[in-house]
Amino acid sequence: MDTKTYQLFFVKDLADFSDGTLFELENQLYSHAQISKASNERMRDIADWEYETKGYLLPDRGDGVQAILPEEKVIACAPFSQNFSPLKGRIQVTKATTKSVRFPDAPAPSNAPVGIVTRNQVSVFQNIHFQRLLIELNSEPFEIEQISVFHKVKGLEVECYYAPNPKNENGKWIISCEFSHIMFGFYEVQVQFTNGWYYSIDLIKHYPEEVKEKYPFSDQFSAISGQRAVFTPIPEIGFDLSKYDLSNHSNTVMSTNELGFSDELLNDAMELSIEWGENYRKPIYERLRKKYPHITAEQAEKIQRHCREAESYIYAMGEKELNGDITEADIVPLAQRKYPWVNARHWYRLKNIAMYYARK
Repeated sequence: MDTKTYQLFFVKDLADFSDGTLFELENQLYSHAQISKASNERMRDIADWEYETKGYLLPDRGDGVQAILPEEKVIACAPFSQNFSPLKGRIQVTKATTKSVRFPDAPAPSNAPVGIVTRNQVSVFQNIHFQRLLIELNSEPFEIEQISVFHKVKGLEVECYYAPNPKNENGKWIISCEFSHIMFGFYEVQVQFTNGWYYSIDLIKHYPEEVKEKYPFSDQFSAISGQRAVFTPIPEIGFDLSKYDLSNHSNTVMSTNELGFSDELLNDAMELSIEWGENYRKPIYERLRKKYPHITAEQAEKIQRHCREAESYIYAMGEKELNGDITEADIVPLAQRKYPWVNARHWYRLKNIAMYYARK
């Protein structure tokens, strides 16, 4: 379960992004050494400053490589009420490469069966209705198993397209990936072939330009959580935890539901409610109270009913998609709008189940 907290930050004085560019980042400070290949103790080729300086983890500095964003180069963004359409977000493709499922960190050989994909082979098609990522394949296509979209900050798979079909356009094989509904942030798109290789495409979906109008006034406000990020040193790379005061570190508990329970509790309940196997469709009270002993049987029943309502709603969306009333890309955004407390990983699992049930 994701217990991290996140914060919107404007960046300034950063070479690769204009002042006022808005990013959602983990509200946690890291050192340079924490994202390096440091082992269990300080290494000679890693300078002391890399352990001592700290900042926010930037998943993509503009070339697909993660970096540390110094504290002095960010301004916390105050809450704003605008609900920007994902279609307004410009997509910046930062890196494209071919990888092996078995050895994803090793450079792909030039004779990789699916070829070496480059950034020039990735483009974006956008109009007032659609936003799609277009990827040119290197040869007559091998069988593609799926296209997966991963949120790099939150470590979530936010979308998955099964058995996509490449199209031959002007002598080139093109595979497309719907991005109209994907929210702003840092992503990795994986075009996964059945032969153990995949194309890895790093991109940033930016907030609309009009967000920058808030930038000049943002230094007047504090972070949403009311707390600054805390630097948590990692003992595995040589830090002595006893030297640091971690007493102020806490996670914000958010609630976007009318039941009065935290979203975290409801998502734990949802996970139990949609569990398969021996606990399928069984009451969740006994399992839920193992983590939340204060929950009563009556409360657990009320919570489970709320989870069932959300589950039933997305199943109904599966029927609408089959009837042509909505597209597959509409299902999760509609469900998220109706029940904003539900974690994305639940929605995307339920979306696939909904489409399966609809076609059964």
